[in-house]
Amino acid sequence: MYTAPVAKNRFSQHRFPAALKELMEERNLSYRQLAYKTKLSAGYLNHLTKGTRPVPADQVIAVIAEALHVAPDFFLEFRLRQVACVLDQSPALADKLYGILLRDLPVPDDIAESLKRPRDGGDGGENGGNGGGGDAGPRLSGGL
Repeated sequence: MYTAPVAKNRFSQHRFPAALKELMEERNLSYRQLAYKTKLSAGYLNHLTKGTRPVPADQVIAVIAEALHVAPDFFLEFRLRQVACVLDQSPALADKLYGILLRDLPVPDDIAESLKRPRDGGDGGENGGNGGGGDAGPRLSGGL
């Protein structure tokens, strides 16, 4: 039986209810069809798309994502939880990001350097190009 490949590096900017509904519509899936694929009830899935139930745990998001052929990180809430987990393990990083995003502090050199490095784009440390610069140091806006 053919199964579609999982779409990677595709991210929704919408909250979970809208993102789930959008994927279901895009794939022409009914609540019953998605329920069959996920072993979740159609009524529960309906509540999720309406926002009348809380965003499910990451394990449930993973089941739904697999059935919809996207990675779990397609969903914004999944990504936010992953970031929160990383920040929980690194209070120094949390403090730096807090300062940058909420106190309008300049981006420290160590973070600026890691933002300049290409990720998943190539093999190794090749400069992938856009020069990126400014001697005053980059700043991040709240709308990452």
